[in-house]
Amino acid sequence: AWNRLGWPPLDRLVGARLDLVHSPTPLLVPSRAGKRVVTLHDLFFLKHPELVEGEARRDFATLVRDHVRRADGVVCVSEYTASEARRLLDVPPEKIAVTPHGVDASYRDTPPEEEVEEILRRLRLPRGGVLYVGSGEKRKNLVTLVMAYLTLARRRRLPPLVLAGPGTDWAQAGSRVGPQIVATGYLEKPAVRALMAASSMLVLVSLEEGFGLPVVEAMAAGLPVVCSSHSALAEVAGDAALLVDGHDATAIAR
Repeated sequence: AWNRLGWPPLDRLVGARLDLVHSPTPLLVPSRAGKRVVTLHDLFFLKHPELVEGEARRDFATLVRDHVRRADGVVCVSEYTASEARRLLDVPPEKIAVTPHGVDASYRDTPPEEEVEEILRRLRLPRGGVLYVGSGEKRKNLVTLVMAYLTLARRRRLPPLVLAGPGTDWAQAGSRVGPQIVATGYLEKPAVRALMAASSMLVLVSLEEGFGLPVVEAMAAGLPVVCSSHSALAEVAGDAALLVDGHDATAIAR
């Protein structure tokens, strides 16, 4: 009803006149009189609706152009996303504010050793794993990441590839001396931080990111990063990560 009918207005729900209503999505939160601002995290759903699901496919892709046109302001989380907004949606530059994500302070704090050991015990993981943090959606490019890992595992002994977020259908059985892919499912932030303390690196080879929050979270935690050079990742990582072509499993393995 909010997305397609603009009803009920938020003013009515909270029982107060609102001066400003900020939506954390690309679609407006309706209000009677207040200024309205939307957030663009990325426009992947517009370029590849066949690769997204749920609300992003049903509503974002079909409604974003009209909602952004009616918004009083558009927050973009990176210069890359801002350039996409101008190119694909014809958003006037003066309507855009580029506001990068911040990093939760907990990522800068080293977790207690006993907490790290407890997480490793619970997940049955050794130290030194190759860590991925994120969802299992197609743009995250997990198939290519797994191919790169298996390519390298044929040549040398590797610690496991730990996929924090994707479901167990991504897991691969193996021995501690052979290829092993562990998919943990969703983890709360303290568990993710503990894995960052115990891993050898974070790898994020997405085909597209509007920002790439795991990259800066890993950097705040002092964890080396390998990420693809596509979209906003090169902007966010700067010269502090190893950048690779996310389409090339051999390059990722190297």
